[in-house]
Amino acid sequence: MLRAIANVYIESQSRTRRDALQIFRVCNYSSVRGDDKAYFYRKLTDERQRSRDAEPTPAPADATDAPEPPLPARAEDLPPHAEFLLVGAGTAAFAAMRAIRSARPDAHVLLVGAEPALPYMRPPLSKELWREPAPADAAARPDALTFRQWNGRRRSLAYEPAAFYAPPERMRAAGPGAALARGWRVERLDPAARRAVLAAPGGLRHELSYGAALLATGARPRRVPALAAAAAAGRSLALRDVRDARRLARALDAPGVRTVAVVGGGFLATELSAALAARLAAEGAGRRVLQLFREEAPLARVLPPYLAAEAARRLEAEGVRLRARAEVLAGEVGAAGDVVLRLADGAEERAQLVVECAGAEPAAELAAAAGLELDGARGGVLVNGELAARAGLWAAGDVASFYDEALGRRRVEHHDHAVVSGRLAGENMAGVAPPRVYRHQSMFWSDLGPQLGYEAVGIVDSRLRTVGVFSAEATAGEAAGAGDAGQAPEHAGRAPQRYERGVVFYLREERVVGVLLWNLFNRLHVARQLLALDAAPDLFEAAKLFAPQDE
Repeated sequence: MLRAIANVYIESQSRTRRDALQIFRVCNYSSVRGDDKAYFYRKLTDERQRSRDAEPTPAPADATDAPEPPLPARAEDLPPHAEFLLVGAGTAAFAAMRAIRSARPDAHVLLVGAEPALPYMRPPLSKELWREPAPADAAARPDALTFRQWNGRRRSLAYEPAAFYAPPERMRAAGPGAALARGWRVERLDPAARRAVLAAPGGLRHELSYGAALLATGARPRRVPALAAAAAAGRSLALRDVRDARRLARALDAPGVRTVAVVGGGFLATELSAALAARLAAEGAGRRVLQLFREEAPLARVLPPYLAAEAARRLEAEGVRLRARAEVLAGEVGAAGDVVLRLADGAEERAQLVVECAGAEPAAELAAAAGLELDGARGGVLVNGELAARAGLWAAGDVASFYDEALGRRRVEHHDHAVVSGRLAGENMAGVAPPRVYRHQSMFWSDLGPQLGYEAVGIVDSRLRTVGVFSAEATAGEAAGAGDAGQAPEHAGRAPQRYERGVVFYLREERVVGVLLWNLFNRLHVARQLLALDAAPDLFEAAKLFAPQDE
């Protein structure tokens, strides 16, 4: 276990005032990575015993060789009635199916998903997938695609192989089990009559009744209007599902691609830029990644300025060229196939491939057409604390706007939220008594190269006042003195301070509403306890709770 005696800096940021930088000393910080970083799905009985999810046991290698049902599923194979209808076949729907089957082993569950792929996890699409030797080929079938996790173990992208799901003959009989209608989408939903109309390519239609339904339609990528022409030419892509990943992988392998431009400064854009830069550097062909964003630094909307500047340094160290304050006004495809990006400041950048990472918007059209109430401020379907939108109808995952008893109404687009909200909705659909109320503070995580990972819970917004406590060694001598609010201290003749490990508290009206752990792991349970407090404690004392302990 690594030990270090380090300087700990408390950085305070406010939109209205400047706070002095205070210096403290602590020792015995260690660099142990915990289990919170796993891609997780734990069976219900285990989750009641522990506060964190863990990864499942991988399916046997020969399980992926089982024959897959036809795509799309034939209309004559679909049941006339589904006891539990799950609209969507992503993480939230899969978690709900597991919870329903655990509470009601005799239940018939029908998942309806427009994608041809089996239900799979999305986080590796912007992280571990790009360390694999041939993602373009493997992504054609997610249940055959494996990736290496941060702990060195391999696992499948798909949650379960095709053999896990009920075969077509059992799907029609509506017997116990989980059936999957791939290639279909729910075109119309009637909550009062509890009926749904399904549609598939080729004009296929099927109508069925249901007992209880879950809306888990997720979100879609927000495209950049200025890049419409480049997108039409196949030179500008989005990244949301495994099909997008395959298109991107194939485009990367195309001859003549020297520069890949990633447009956006959020979570997806920064972690994808780091992952692609590492991949291109490993190939040794002199190719590069260019990241363009409107803000002063990457992740500037979520990190205090001094930490966003640190993220920028880390990305540049990974080989990413950063273009700050860059608003793309047009993307024209030149005669040589280059995409000419015309920026608001009059400059131009050229790339052979562009990836749009401009955020996402909830896929709530079906809910709107069904007469459900939508959240005009955040998007998505309004649900109560039990995640119910209407009698017999629930919503979970990215599309659900839920009421957080501690932090107010929210809509969250993270993997952990999809897992836990889907599971809770499934329990309530199955009639588990008493009804579950969603009080979970979901986490998210990201990596910017092999030396930096961060995790967070609650509301992480750089517009809030922040207090950061860090363990770091000055890059040149002993740093001391005061710095501007939210800015790293710099001293004459010295390099900027590097932030190696620490915790950032986000405050609203003197209450901690968010916690970000910078290169600190296995401490999310402490962060959640702080969010449950009505008032902020002494934050320096609270920061000591996040220091890894000797084992």
